[in-house]
Amino acid sequence: MNKINLSDGELAVLAARIQRDYDYDDRSGLLVNKRTGKVVKGGKRDKRGYRCFDFWYCGKVRHLLMHRAVWAWHSGFPAMEIDHINGDKTDNRIENLREVSDHENKLNTMHDWKPNKETGLPSISPLGNKYQTRIHGKNIYFDDAFEAFFHATMCGKRYK
Repeated sequence: MNKINLSDGELAVLAARIQRDYDYDDRSGLLVNKRTGKVVKGGKRDKRGYRCFDFWYCGKVRHLLMHRAVWAWHSGFPAMEIDHINGDKTDNRIENLREVSDHENKLNTMHDWKPNKETGLPSISPLGNKYQTRIHGKNIYFDDAFEAFFHATMCGKRYK
């Protein structure tokens, strides 16, 4: 997915520039600036917690997600989403990244454990004499809160 609003040709040029200007450290999953020798840690994080770094392109400062830059260094810019296999948004080692569809990426989402005040279970809320959870974007209703939680976790909700 083209997050920085560039054409395919511009993305190819940018991927070549990343390969030209940076080296990749496969143990840490970080890029190293060839000119300065400094590690690009991606100190800034976007609102979702992904590391990103700034670079100049066409006279503008652009923000690029670090895992997309690492993927571009190896394979060019991806046509789809990049998923962190282990769920750690800061682990940008190439063996932890994979190209997946948007749907597959959402299935691997890690949810914060924020228990509902009434049920004590995350993402399970009472609704009359039933319990509601969202599974794959649909509201599902159960007679028992723990049964709802069981089905939510079995259908792909992962908690950290």
